Amino acid sequence: MMHKIKKVLVIGATGLVGSRFMELSKDKFELVGVDEKILDITDAEAVNIYFKNNSFDSVLNFVAVTNVDGAEKEKGDETGLTWKINVVGPKNLAEECKKTNRFLVQISTDFVFKGVEDNAGPYSEDTPLPDDNNGIGWYGWTKNRAEVELEKSGARYSIARIAYPFYSEKYYLKLDFAKNYLKLYDEGKLFPIFIDQTLSVLNVDDLIDPLVKILNEEIIGTFHLVSSDTTTSFDFVEYLLLKARNVNGVVQKGSMKEFLKVEGRTPRPRLGGLKTEITQEKLGMKFKTWREMVDDFVASL
Repeated sequence: MMHKIKKVLVIGATGLVGSRFMELSKDKFELVGVDEKILDITDAEAVNIYFKNNSFDSVLNFVAVTNVDGAEKEKGDETGLTWKINVVGPKNLAEECKKTNRFLVQISTDFVFKGVEDNAGPYSEDTPLPDDNNGIGWYGWTKNRAEVELEKSGARYSIARIAYPFYSEKYYLKLDFAKNYLKLYDEGKLFPIFIDQTLSVLNVDDLIDPLVKILNEEIIGTFHLVSSDTTTSFDFVEYLLLKARNVNGVVQKGSMKEFLKVEGRTPRPRLGGLKTEITQEKLGMKFKTWREMVDDFVASL
């Protein structure tokens, strides 16, 4: 029995992760990619009109202000661009999805958590969100509030949290997590790397199958689409350079705890990362380890 191919509205189709999704899942869906020139999600009326005038089954929202330090300059400003795009946009989408009974997938992040000793990761899919922003940067807090808005909307939705994305293909607008480190190394500018920062990573190519399944089957819930295990920044960079540049022992050790003590530094989860057991079980999939993701990345560079 052939499934009808779903039509998916992809918001943020030209971004780092969104563009790769478009490329790798174009034979899985009828994809309609939009950016802010076509649809301004911060404008409720524009969203309403677009939803009325266009047919699609579900919505996948990659759009976010993700510049963590840039977002911090707007801290506390609910009229600022970061709040509008990261909170008001998803809220508008969720409300229209509720009205029109469409399924929504919102891309989120482990930055919604504090990543400090008394709220340490790695976090499971059902870990409650912090309801105050002490120790959370403005970017993380806006992504946190977006998740809350979705819950309040009554829409059918999923939250797909990702972290530190990279992939082998070229993306010209900015460097991903892995390529940035390779560039710093190649230019002799690699700074000391944190040995005390726990994180999950994602080769974006491994995001496609889980997202396709969630969209096709409209599976409601919170999913962690990242490496099956966590690492530290230091171990990640050391392994990446060993594999991609065949060098060992060149990375200097740094402390994130010390780094964050400096006045004016943007809070980021230091003890972060995402657990994936519930997601893997719910989707019936086995996720790759972070080292496997790096191996794949380097093999196809």
